[in-house]
Amino acid sequence: MSALSVTPLTSSIGAAVTGVQLADATDEDLVALQWALLEHKVLVLRDQELDDGTHERFATRWGDPVPHPVVAHLGGTQTVGVVYNDADHPPGDGEGWHTDHSWAPHVPDAAVLRAVTVPETGGDTLWSDVHAAYLALSPSMRAFLTGLTARHDPGPRVLLEMRARMPEDLVEEIATTFTGEDHPVIARHPITDRPGVFVNPGYTRCINGLDADESEAVLRMLFDLVGRPEFVCRLHWTEGTVAIWDEHATLHRGPNDYAPATRELHRFTVGATTPQPA
Repeated sequence: MSALSVTPLTSSIGAAVTGVQLADATDEDLVALQWALLEHKVLVLRDQELDDGTHERFATRWGDPVPHPVVAHLGGTQTVGVVYNDADHPPGDGEGWHTDHSWAPHVPDAAVLRAVTVPETGGDTLWSDVHAAYLALSPSMRAFLTGLTARHDPGPRVLLEMRARMPEDLVEEIATTFTGEDHPVIARHPITDRPGVFVNPGYTRCINGLDADESEAVLRMLFDLVGRPEFVCRLHWTEGTVAIWDEHATLHRGPNDYAPATRELHRFTVGATTPQPA
């Protein structure tokens, strides 16, 4: 039996896990972590002794690591994603709530993120519970939203980031390849079947079938809803901290409150599932 201990961080979302080193996790530990993630949606483990190799090996036990959609389109196989910011590479203005890659046909099932270098102050990550947000809607609003779809696209921020790293012709190729996807406004979790709000201010542009002003009003309401403090947990990073989160049950964001300090996080996302309507 696993000896790990799980302590909730809030009444809605997030838990601190102790009693396990992920590099040496047993099969029993892994099962306990998977059950804890379904319940708490975000798990935080401090003082983990991982490098990219052991980090990837643990993530592979959780699911198949998947390259970023753009990396995969260009023929790359690298699965580690590096989030790096310093004085010469400041964090952008797109650090608002989002689900990773919701502008692609599939979204990851889970993410495993590790702190390598952290600023003295700021640089936290926040997660929001989209199931709790759904339950906070009135029954009439739930009925209205269920069955609707919304358009997600990368937007100018993703293209701006690519322009800093690749030739313009490749950027234009990516822009014409990833033109956006329609996903349900209310999506069901692929394991628990729980319904959740599946729109985000980072990538959701409009609700299909509504007039522009109607779509804007409904999305503004939903964006405000998912950011309510009672649905949010916040992690202050320390070196060696690992966060695991359920991409189908959460949104996340990283406020730009630490520039020009250096912050480096390494991430593996595992699995790929097309969001399904509730």
